Amino acid sequence: MFTPDSAIGVLLERLASDEPEQAWNEFLACYSSIVYQVVHSFVAGVDERGDCFLYACEQLAANRFKRLHRFAPDGRARFSTWLTAVVRNLCLDWHRHRFGRRRLFQSVAARPAIDQRIFGLVFQRGMSAEDVCRQLRAEGHPLSFVEVEERVETLRQCLTARQLWLLTSAQPVVESLDNGSAEATSAVQELVDPSPDPEMLASLHEIQDAVSRALRQLNDGERLLIRLRFHEGLSLEQVARLVGLKDAQTTDRRIREIIERLRVRLGITLPLRGKTKAASV
Repeated sequence: MFTPDSAIGVLLERLASDEPEQAWNEFLACYSSIVYQVVHSFVAGVDERGDCFLYACEQLAANRFKRLHRFAPDGRARFSTWLTAVVRNLCLDWHRHRFGRRRLFQSVAARPAIDQRIFGLVFQRGMSAEDVCRQLRAEGHPLSFVEVEERVETLRQCLTARQLWLLTSAQPVVESLDNGSAEATSAVQELVDPSPDPEMLASLHEIQDAVSRALRQLNDGERLLIRLRFHEGLSLEQVARLVGLKDAQTTDRRIREIIERLRVRLGITLPLRGKTKAASV
């Protein structure tokens, strides 16, 4: 749940205090989902996402939260929109530090910045025009589907046959089943609806509700540990660095204690390991 924009100023003031740790944990609890969503849109691999997420958070906290203090609470932009743009730039920095700056073709480098962004999304990352529209809207560029398609076609005409081949060979080819072949027809016929039946679906909803109630009984710090470890998928060492715990072992112990309490609240019992002890007479 996001902090209302009216309260961002108070949170920033607390981050500027001599003891900002609690405010930083509250910031992560409120906004780590936005950070992760931006990271998820930029980075493909699970491990790389964790590294990029940690880098973005550490940069937000660097120099006594200098970047966060640049936000003007009384300005026009909403904090969530502003944060999305900041994290996007941090993701680009992380990618450049890790893989180096990818040079644009001269014909593309001469195009406007929005065309260069579309080139990166379509020709380098393989995104569809529809996905590009959604991405650009999130970044503050509300282009229509037709406008994006027109710009993609203009960019395509700027590229030579060799450049197009280089871009295509660098992307994975996904073969569609809809090619009319006998193998494709057979594969489609063998597909089975994986969705659960109504009874199973109702049971899953009950379990989800019970877990949500149990999670709400945790304090903010405990929920943050669970979120970073299992929702954002960070390693124990990354979680420790982010929330200021001693090491991965300490983090693991804290998380195990939280999970054990959740098991008790949910009434989940685990089988004994090894041989079962005989009952005393």
